[in-house]
Amino acid sequence: MNTGQNLPLCPRCGVPYKGLHYKEVNGRTYIYAYHGKQGKKPALCYLGPADGYIAVEQLFALGLTNAESVDLVQVAYSAASLFQIRARRASPDERKAAAEKLRQLAEDILHLAQDLEK
Repeated sequence: MNTGQNLPLCPRCGVPYKGLHYKEVNGRTYIYAYHGKQGKKPALCYLGPADGYIAVEQLFALGLTNAESVDLVQVAYSAASLFQIRARRASPDERKAAAEKLRQLAEDILHLAQDLEK
């Protein structure tokens, strides 16, 4: 019996998936994680457009793509950088609060990295 140990985990729901399903709509291709059948219908999780998120990417330059192939570290770094840039325009009290948020985020990320090294 296959318990899914050799299958990749779905970035959307965390459940192992059997393969990727591609669907074209209005000239764009979208990616879904295929989990198998649920009755007569396939169980799919939407992962995003194959060529990335155009409108959001133009606004924020976060390197967003579909959920399967996104570089999450780069997205996190870009989001933190954008947060810091926007906070510079705030009042001194708001900048102080933003700095504390970034400091806490940095500590949380350090703990995550230490957990990976165990």
